[in-house]
Amino acid sequence: MINININQNFPDFEKFAQTIKQKFEKNGEIIADNRNIIKILEYNQQKVVVKSFKIPNPVNRFAYRFLRKSKAKRSFLNAQKLIDLNINTPLPIAYVEYFQPLLKESFYISEYFDYDFEIRAVLKNENFKNREKIFKSFISFTYSLHQKGVYHIDYSPGNILVKIKNNQYHFSIVDINRMKFIKYNNALRFKNLSRFSATEKDTTFFAREYAKIANINETYALEKLFYYHNKHQKYIENKKRLKKLI
Repeated sequence: MINININQNFPDFEKFAQTIKQKFEKNGEIIADNRNIIKILEYNQQKVVVKSFKIPNPVNRFAYRFLRKSKAKRSFLNAQKLIDLNINTPLPIAYVEYFQPLLKESFYISEYFDYDFEIRAVLKNENFKNREKIFKSFISFTYSLHQKGVYHIDYSPGNILVKIKNNQYHFSIVDINRMKFIKYNNALRFKNLSRFSATEKDTTFFAREYAKIANINETYALEKLFYYHNKHQKYIENKKRLKKLI
């Protein structure tokens, strides 16, 4: 069984969605191949991004059939919610689910966003042009997400795309299947931001800049961001150690 849901603004993509499995296997440029595979495809002279989610384990296949929304469906619905909140993310076109009878494969289709760089590139290069200005704009963007109740669980450097328009930096968030819409307390603000903290210098800058925008005590901001940053780093290190043992 196949389940297809098309954004009403993209009715011409019905045929594309119906054959997405075959098109994805045979065509497209791979831009990511980790747990999931992401490709750029073209349809009716329009570039689109298609994300093929890894086939879930048996327990999750059952859960995604009867108990929870699939990752593809969550991506689609979260994108619609973000756009309603006036937050940039590539426009959702469709999601497609294949059941046998449990969920086997799922695809999320969105518009291609022609970005200039990821925040990751700025973090890795201390000599990146206009680095401080970009970081200030990024912290302002993050604060606006928090004010609107958006908790992006995978809020990390590779999931923030940046486009320069009229000498201004415009941010778009991707990889949005894991997301909550909540009311923030101050601790959660810095927990959400902690994955972006790279060097001690950058962490300090982010904490101070966020504190200034949000009118939060600077000492508190520094303490919380460093706490969550160090906690996240320990988690990553333990995960690496575990992989070596397996």
